[in-house]
Amino acid sequence: MFNLISNEKEKMKVINYYHFSTALQMCAVIGTVAAPLTLYSVELGLDPDRIGILGSLMAFCQVLALISIPLTLYFGSKILSIWTLFSRYIFLLIFLIVPFYQDNLTLVFYLLFFAMLMFSILRSLSEAAFVPWMQEFIPRDVRGRVIGINGIICTPFALIASYGIKIWLDSREGLERFYPVFFIAIILGLISALLLLKLKGGKKIKGRDDDQGYLKNLLKATKDKNFNLFLVSSGTQYLVITILAIFLTLYFKIRMNIPSGELIFSSTLILIGGTCSGLVVGRVTDSYGCRGIRVIFQSLQILLLLTLPFINSDTPYLSYVIGIIFFLFGFLMWGSASIGYIFMLNYVPSNNKESFMSLAYSLDGITAGVTTVLAGYLVVWLDNNEIILFDKLLGSYEVLFVICAFIIAISMNAFILIREEGAMGVRTFLRQLIFYRKQIP
Repeated sequence: MFNLISNEKEKMKVINYYHFSTALQMCAVIGTVAAPLTLYSVELGLDPDRIGILGSLMAFCQVLALISIPLTLYFGSKILSIWTLFSRYIFLLIFLIVPFYQDNLTLVFYLLFFAMLMFSILRSLSEAAFVPWMQEFIPRDVRGRVIGINGIICTPFALIASYGIKIWLDSREGLERFYPVFFIAIILGLISALLLLKLKGGKKIKGRDDDQGYLKNLLKATKDKNFNLFLVSSGTQYLVITILAIFLTLYFKIRMNIPSGELIFSSTLILIGGTCSGLVVGRVTDSYGCRGIRVIFQSLQILLLLTLPFINSDTPYLSYVIGIIFFLFGFLMWGSASIGYIFMLNYVPSNNKESFMSLAYSLDGITAGVTTVLAGYLVVWLDNNEIILFDKLLGSYEVLFVICAFIIAISMNAFILIREEGAMGVRTFLRQLIFYRKQIP
């Protein structure tokens, strides 16, 4: 589809299966555990703290990536990744029976909790196995561009899915209008798993040079000081992404009463923003490394987060402003996440990749999971307790956004300290960008 020239031609012959699998997975997520679940929960009558708990489960369960290491070694990353990807969508069928118990919100919460818990456990095992498998089936010399192209291919799928969901939800009333959205999305998720069968690699690992065993390999990863800096930067970036994935939608829904379908469609601009950033990130990181572009993206994230408290229901052209905000968050936050992803794929040693990658995935999850739950309780507490600063009443979401800006500043400074082989320093990259723009491909 895209004419990328690589030294590993056999891998490139089947790379389109990866692209289309990811596109269908994106449609499945858009139609289930992303904005639809948050809005479904609101219409069922759940409070923000409980919605925050549901939203935190995917992040929390990433800690299970550590136990996926022996499973990956025994079954192979390909089999484990595909089987768990397929199985996780089965549990989302529980979403369809929840409205029958709407009079009992406690039972509603626990049904959604169980469905999301099983989805999250299997998702963690699948993704923990998939990342080291990616190191095998994506050639290193075009890795950044392959990931960027993946975003380009996913975008039209995401747009069609989200626009279809918007039209459907806004033209109907009642919880039953969510049923076809969930069902079709689940089917697409199952198909996405089957497409991965065509990819190479990911076989069962019988023996490996310098293999010191599960615990020693994991301990070796924890002793890498440079990698520890990456863990700090990655974890803090990921927790802000996780918090905003839930509470930015709630902010616009509860504070400004934006229709559900419009919010789902607008939230797709996050994906488009991520795709556009992928075009920049893929080419720049392949040529100039990760540090400079990541620092720029995170600096702009801080500015955007500090702008959010000034947006309200009286803002002119509010629908367009919300769309721009979603786009910029996708561009800057998922762009930063992609940069970190590429850094990790390039940095970790191939003979201990499972330990390094699982450790990163687990710590990202536990950090984001804990803070998302705390964010839910913080919002509820602030809604019931007035905070006044300089004679101005601070709202719950506004305080949350300022805290997120501070966390991104921590993430950025940690990434600045990372040593990256062959990469430009931040100041050198900025000089190139400002004074020699034509040299950036």
